[in-house]
Amino acid sequence: MTTKPLAVGLWILAAAVAQAQVRDSVVAIDEVVVRSEAPDAVVQARSATLTTSIGRGELKKAACCNLSESFETNPSIDAAFTDAVTGTRQIQLLGLDGKYAQIQTEMTPLVRGLLANSGLQFIPGTWVEGIQLTKGIGAATNGFESMTGQVNVELIKPDEGISAENPRRAGANAYLNNAGRMELNGDYAQRLSDKWIVGTLLHANQTSWFRDMNMDGFADNALGGQLNGMLRARYWGQNGWEGIFTLHGLQDTREGGQLGTDAPSVAWTSSVAQKRTAFTSKTGWVNPDDPDMSVGIIVHAYQQSMDARLGPLDLAQSQFLEGDQRGGMAQVLIREGGMQWSQTSGVSWSLDRYVTDWHHPGLAHDDSWIESAPGVFSEWTFEPSPKFTAVLGARADYHSIAGLQYSPRFHLRYAPTPRFTVRGGYGRGFRMAMPAVESLGRFASARTVNHAVNPWGSPQNIESGTTASLSGVWNYVHNFYPGSVVFDAQISNLDRAVLLDFYRSATEVLFYSSTMESRSASLQWEHQFSKNWKARGAYRIQDVRGMYFGVWDAVPYISPRRAMLHAEYQFRQKWFANATWQHYAGMHLPPGPGGVVRSISQDFALLHLHLRRDLSWGDAYIGVENALNVRQSEPIAGVVDHLNNHQFLGADDPGFVSNFDATRVWGPIFGRMVYLGINLALMGSDD
Repeated sequence: MTTKPLAVGLWILAAAVAQAQVRDSVVAIDEVVVRSEAPDAVVQARSATLTTSIGRGELKKAACCNLSESFETNPSIDAAFTDAVTGTRQIQLLGLDGKYAQIQTEMTPLVRGLLANSGLQFIPGTWVEGIQLTKGIGAATNGFESMTGQVNVELIKPDEGISAENPRRAGANAYLNNAGRMELNGDYAQRLSDKWIVGTLLHANQTSWFRDMNMDGFADNALGGQLNGMLRARYWGQNGWEGIFTLHGLQDTREGGQLGTDAPSVAWTSSVAQKRTAFTSKTGWVNPDDPDMSVGIIVHAYQQSMDARLGPLDLAQSQFLEGDQRGGMAQVLIREGGMQWSQTSGVSWSLDRYVTDWHHPGLAHDDSWIESAPGVFSEWTFEPSPKFTAVLGARADYHSIAGLQYSPRFHLRYAPTPRFTVRGGYGRGFRMAMPAVESLGRFASARTVNHAVNPWGSPQNIESGTTASLSGVWNYVHNFYPGSVVFDAQISNLDRAVLLDFYRSATEVLFYSSTMESRSASLQWEHQFSKNWKARGAYRIQDVRGMYFGVWDAVPYISPRRAMLHAEYQFRQKWFANATWQHYAGMHLPPGPGGVVRSISQDFALLHLHLRRDLSWGDAYIGVENALNVRQSEPIAGVVDHLNNHQFLGADDPGFVSNFDATRVWGPIFGRMVYLGINLALMGSDD
């Protein structure tokens, strides 16, 4: 009878000893760290617009040599070449050209005016800190030119990574691919005092290898180089004042066409030289007594030039475009708010002076004009609870050519549950078209130009339209890992649009003022399956039509359907691999010179692979774009005499003069491209 109480007592004593050991083991743990990693690309949860924040982690999943190449893993934006000679890449959002989206660098304009065709290539990928991509109409405070969306690029700030322990920052990047493109990038920043930090961003690239993979005598990639530099200074003052100041300068030269050693005596070539200098001042004041009240002042001034020459200069079918643009913008914003509401109001003024000279067979335009647009705007945000947000905004701008223009905009957000959010938006925007610049490469053919509107500086160049959008975002957790489903649909109606008409005639291109509409819908799914790997899938349909002489017809060079699969895996701690597969449905192709009939291009798929290794001093990466080696067999028509031993024709040959066309580009030209690069991260010290 006495053994049972004894056993119970021994059990209680053992349990007490074990508990004491557990307490001792817990006390022995010095520190418990809980880490949470922000997604590389995520929809902003509290934003009233469908805005995706793209971080540096997402940009590292591709080569990202410049901004036009930074969307390879993003299903919302298409990047394509406009022609087969100038090497210009543009983006499409909601099926419409990027010119209908407002593309800015830290809320200041870059991709507009003379840089509307090529400005994306002047933002090196290594300079980019993050991108905010908005689908649908943009905010009224950001300007009047947004119609289909907004892309705002945040650059590396001088104070990033600077602290008392590390008063200096230095980094470098080198890149090389088998197309002969070489790049060098540099980044340096230093603290000068408690109030000032300065930084420098440098970029240089050069492509000097002539490559002709399809054996048509034309360079598959434009040759040339770019020098690009930016000096930045960050300032912290007293009583809530701070600012950032930027000085930017670049020059870029690209050459294409018949540049090989076996080129004919009279060669067709292209040359595009551009320069830009700009200064930006952004200062702000936050009321020390009321943090919800602040004032922002932006002053931006720039000068940029373009000298483009296409064709043999001594023959009649050559063309050239010379332009100079000088201007700037100023903006004052005042923000204040309370517990459930806030408002941002202000005034803005943009001013541009253009001097241009455009010559093409059969036409010559030597013009100068001024565009001045003072405006006022106000945007009110009402958020009575975390579930609901309403944003109502409007702006009025008096444009010296377009006259008085109103741009009302509103956005609604409703989250019935913490995991599901619905958004809707509607608004209007307008812009001034410059078809001779925006579509420069589209004139690289034997077509003559016929226009019912001036190339620029005329009320007939006004483009305006409305966009309505609806989206839903569902975030979930499955097997302890997150996932999301995003659906969005947009309708854009451009009541005034400058169309390039390739349909009416195979021997000329017309541009005139008409109307255009776009219908777009997409479904995106993303899920993290484990700590090491996650995947993303998306499917998008879009229908873009223009009114061509009273008949609705498909706008060419736009894929009506696109599918994307992206997977990424982390293994052995510091190794990262990802693959992106994209499928494009056939595009409408217009008729062309030499009896080429209207057709639909073939479907094609691209596969991109990327491998990166993190190291103590930075990282190294290698990758391949277009791993399946997809190539358009004959992107340039009329340049090879197939009946005479595939001889390259000179620009003075009658067959070349009548049949040449480098604009019917729907797919890759170069084929498989292998690249490698290295990033060096160097931190300085006081000694």
